[in-house]
Amino acid sequence: YYGLRNIIDRRGLDFIGIKAHGDVTENYVTMDVAEAFLNDPYDMDGPHEPIVAATEAEMDGALTMQIFKHLSGSPVLFADVRHYDADNDIWYFSNSGTHATFFAGGSFNPVNNLKNVKLLPETEDYPAGGASVWHIAKAGRVTLARLSRKNGQYRMTIVPAEFVRFEPEKEAVLAGVATPQWPVAFTRLKVSAEEFISKFPCNHIHGVYGDYVRELKNVADILDIPCEIMDGN
Repeated sequence: YYGLRNIIDRRGLDFIGIKAHGDVTENYVTMDVAEAFLNDPYDMDGPHEPIVAATEAEMDGALTMQIFKHLSGSPVLFADVRHYDADNDIWYFSNSGTHATFFAGGSFNPVNNLKNVKLLPETEDYPAGGASVWHIAKAGRVTLARLSRKNGQYRMTIVPAEFVRFEPEKEAVLAGVATPQWPVAFTRLKVSAEEFISKFPCNHIHGVYGDYVRELKNVADILDIPCEIMDGN
């Protein structure tokens, strides 16, 4: 974490991406803890402005997160579209890194969030080892989105949604369905699974608590790029 902060400060970087898979994860240590606290509004030394850090050096994801950060002033989620549970009508949005601990409690006070966080040993897929920053995202209204490119042209896809929680016994079972070591946001969308799968352009998704649909639409208008809102209308 401190090594990354040093590089960011020396180079004057606004946001970063880290090439993890097959690189850091096989030879050094996973970046999950560092990425989480970069994206958080605090670290071991106290409050700081969130620094967008995208895993897999996924820079269109980082651009999406940077837009969200400036619109909301809060940490931004980076997640994989991992799994759909038809019985409960929820999506598992999960990633081993870049889930800021902020999402464990939705608070700018680390005490309220970190009590819900565990550091778990990484999966065998990452032989260099390290810790996964595990938690389940706090329930609440969220705005999710993604900048993507088609034929070289940027476009914005906006997905209004809700993070949901369950009774502890049920949640313990659900949390073990995908990758038990990884943090997860149980998410309910306003569109069917079929529509989401057919139209959402990427396996990565990003977002913040609150309603920022209008603001994202305005950004798309300013950038003169196509925009689709997946709200069921």
